[in-house]
Amino acid sequence: MFKNEKVIEYLQITLGVFLVAVGFYFFNQPANLITGGVTGLSLIIKSILKLSPIGVSIFIFGANLVLLIIGGLVLGKELFYKTIYGSLMLPFFTFLISLTKVSPAILYDQIAGDNKIIIVATLGAVLTGLGLGLVFKNNATTGGSDVVVRILHHKLRLPNSVSIYIADGLIVILGLVYTKNIELTFFAILGIVIAGYIVDKVLLTGRSGYTVFIVTNEYHLLKDLIYKKVNRGVTKVHVTGGFSETEKDMIICTISKNQLYHLKAIIHENDPKAFTFITKTSESVGIGFSK
Repeated sequence: MFKNEKVIEYLQITLGVFLVAVGFYFFNQPANLITGGVTGLSLIIKSILKLSPIGVSIFIFGANLVLLIIGGLVLGKELFYKTIYGSLMLPFFTFLISLTKVSPAILYDQIAGDNKIIIVATLGAVLTGLGLGLVFKNNATTGGSDVVVRILHHKLRLPNSVSIYIADGLIVILGLVYTKNIELTFFAILGIVIAGYIVDKVLLTGRSGYTVFIVTNEYHLLKDLIYKKVNRGVTKVHVTGGFSETEKDMIICTISKNQLYHLKAIIHENDPKAFTFITKTSESVGIGFSK
């Protein structure tokens, strides 16, 4: 089980890094949006040194290496090892995409109209936010300024979104100084805000479900049926009726939407006198729902 969980973690990190790479390569880079991070900084360096896409990948790798060492010293071994993986995979994916000879502007050029920059900034931010959310959720980073984000979050207990605004905001300011383009800077800030919001949503949102409260005289029977037929654990609470002063047992069980109908049928068939109330649970964190 532990090995399978590790495999899933690294698969999610890989997917997250890939989404970040796609967002950068096909949206932020062709629009010259400096949205922060080492990738954003690389756009400034690219313009100054006239780097090729392969040169951009090499710069990202070098900057990541420096920040990787800092992250390892501050954040510990587990994140250090995962950051090694993430920081290697990000330039690897950008390099791999560049080897396909697919133009970074292939999607950018297909978008027309006055709202082009808004669409590009939004799509790039959504991909980046989803990717970083998956990476952070598995206690890793993609290297670069993500290491700074995790340090700010870990040491100062700042929300990840706020940490992103600080770390990436500094890069955006540098971009404004270099490009003197207020319009692009505005959309870069918009991208950071969207990405930060999505990161928080990915990190904080588990699988929703329902919590069922069952006041019953058939605790052992219902408990065994829930274990066997619904495959869920329960919590037992002793309760006393306010009017009758009768002591009973209350079962608390959080289940998924698909299991709700099955559980209601079990209660109806085996203890029709049970008092049951059900609440919608916006987030369920734990075994069977999320990590």
